[in-house]
Amino acid sequence: MKEPITGPVYDLTPAQDMIQYMLKYSFFHKQVTQIPESILTEKEIDFKLMEQAINIEIERNDCMRLRFFKEKGKIKQYFLEHYEVHDIPVLKFNSMEEQIEVLTADAQTPIRMLKGETYRLKFFRAADGRYGIYICVHHLVMDNAACMVFFNDLLAVYDHLKDGAPMPKELGKYEDGIKKELAWIANPENLAQEEKAYAEYITKDGEPTYLGVEGPKFLDAERAKKKDPNIKYVSLFDPIHDKAAFTKKVIPYEDSQKIIKFMDENAVGGECLIQLAMRIFLAKINNRILDSYFITLCPRRRTRAEKRSGGTYAVPLPWRMVLEESDTFMDAIGKISEQQHWAFRHMDYPYLEYRNLQRKLFNYSAAAASSTMMFSWFPLEDGTMNHWDYEFIGYGIGRYVMVLYTFAMKDVKNGTIKITYQHRTKFISVEDIDRMQAGTEKVLRLALENPNRTVGDILDNI
Repeated sequence: MKEPITGPVYDLTPAQDMIQYMLKYSFFHKQVTQIPESILTEKEIDFKLMEQAINIEIERNDCMRLRFFKEKGKIKQYFLEHYEVHDIPVLKFNSMEEQIEVLTADAQTPIRMLKGETYRLKFFRAADGRYGIYICVHHLVMDNAACMVFFNDLLAVYDHLKDGAPMPKELGKYEDGIKKELAWIANPENLAQEEKAYAEYITKDGEPTYLGVEGPKFLDAERAKKKDPNIKYVSLFDPIHDKAAFTKKVIPYEDSQKIIKFMDENAVGGECLIQLAMRIFLAKINNRILDSYFITLCPRRRTRAEKRSGGTYAVPLPWRMVLEESDTFMDAIGKISEQQHWAFRHMDYPYLEYRNLQRKLFNYSAAAASSTMMFSWFPLEDGTMNHWDYEFIGYGIGRYVMVLYTFAMKDVKNGTIKITYQHRTKFISVEDIDRMQAGTEKVLRLALENPNRTVGDILDNI
């Protein structure tokens, strides 16, 4: 039964439009637009009390009261004034294998977004005795940054109920964010200025070249098929065969600690450092081409209210970087940081507008692209979850729209760096991922041993 609409109705924002657009690249698998995540903690949780905290969180966090309907073929959204959940399931697992199997099955079950379901919640006890909170949420409601806000604020609310700790500060309203986003897109001058900036950005070094995790085989095949040795894009659009594996990797502890120390001492974020190592390795297996092009997911939260807001602000941003073999690794760090700053300054341009612009500039078909992957760095730290001990876990959704989505993070539980690859198995094998991970780690070892080593020297030795 549809809840009554008592407040304003809004169009989707450009960030949300991008999420809906993903369904066009996965005809039958609606789970590609949802986020399944959990946290595990050794701290004992009273699940009845945690359910009370969940309902307080729903009142505090307005995106959890967001609902959707379709009108004349378009998705519209509005906010419920009040909503509560009851009888959240509490699961008990006897093994880690059972835990992963059950929660992955839920992760791969589509959320009925147009029937009033926008997220599913579960509590659980892990086989090792830890306590878990799981959420599978529609991507129109939360992006990954919003999931971190949800967990952090929820645990603070729970601490208030259980131990009398102060209530956390008020959250920002996603409804305010929606109004701001729609007002920006309604101004044609904004779009015109950003279109000019993006056109200059992506063409200043000529057309980008696809550097595949699998090596040059798809690019070579595209060139042979089109009888054009100068083609720089690939056509990997295949909405039918969108089966995706979820391959998790961990950089060994000693190497991870060296990486984290380098990041701290040089004020370099993992978003730049891990990407740079990947880009150098891709050059190695793609004829030493040092023109790499990733789509990096940006959380786009600038104000204090936005940083403490739920909802979906995140958008894919094009990050292109052209290196020279004579560049030192520290030079390359500077170059990728410059690209990060440029992208952040121009992050309001809707990705779908940029996608259309790119097709126009390079005469791409709907199936063509030159980016290697989408990449995210999750900024997890010891204090992220209201200073609880925790382990963060993501789950594979089984299908995906892009050939490869890579995300990396610190594992605050054991001091390592985790990298997860969600890759379409029709195009990228587990063996390709194994090679990518090993190569990335080798680049990092060489570079951190001597940051003034040249990129050419690193290529010679990996």
